[in-house]
Amino acid sequence: MKRVPSGILNLDSQLGGGFPAGSVVLMIEDPGAGAEVFSYHFIHEGIKNGDRSLYVSTNDTAEEIKESMILYLKINENDLENVRFLDFMGARVGSIGLRESLTLSGDPYNRVITECAKDYRRAVINNLGYFAEDYDRKTVLNMLESMAISARKNESVIVVLFTKGMFEPSFETAVKQVVDGIIELSIREAETEIQRRLKVIKLKRTLVPKSIFRYDITDRGIRMESVTRVL
Repeated sequence: MKRVPSGILNLDSQLGGGFPAGSVVLMIEDPGAGAEVFSYHFIHEGIKNGDRSLYVSTNDTAEEIKESMILYLKINENDLENVRFLDFMGARVGSIGLRESLTLSGDPYNRVITECAKDYRRAVINNLGYFAEDYDRKTVLNMLESMAISARKNESVIVVLFTKGMFEPSFETAVKQVVDGIIELSIREAETEIQRRLKVIKLKRTLVPKSIFRYDITDRGIRMESVTRVL
């Protein structure tokens, strides 16, 4: 089976080499857990491997995403020219600031479905909440199902970021049911520090590790502990 590495060595070792090709993986997080930094590693790995990559940005402009990638991973700015950015925030900045201004450049829902159907090896959707706010539940689930079909056709991996607790539990459960994999990132306070934890809830065609892993966000991105189980 083909695998698409996440770019984080310790995580890939737990997943048998990475995410199965042909998958939509939901990365659901507590606010501030750092899912976007995981997504930077995923794209950076694609740059190193020569993969065609797509990054859909709704909360930050493309330039802000690039600056963050350079900050955390020391990516060469010229290398980022090989990544296709679909930037919905940039369409609002400098205009009247309303989501409706995006209709001037096409409906976001259709643009994402169309772009994900192209021959990318890797794609990131940051963040699903943007679409859940503007579209009904069925439409968002249909978008995920369309992504799943494209991922299978292209033998690609689409990583979808989502923030916990923003929408009703039944919708969150439906999203989890549709996707092929779920990685949950959480935060807890312990004495004088913030601890970040990762667990793999499900991942099709993969023996899912039972352990919950600690990780930190550093000046070199994600540093994840190897095999330590968190009790």
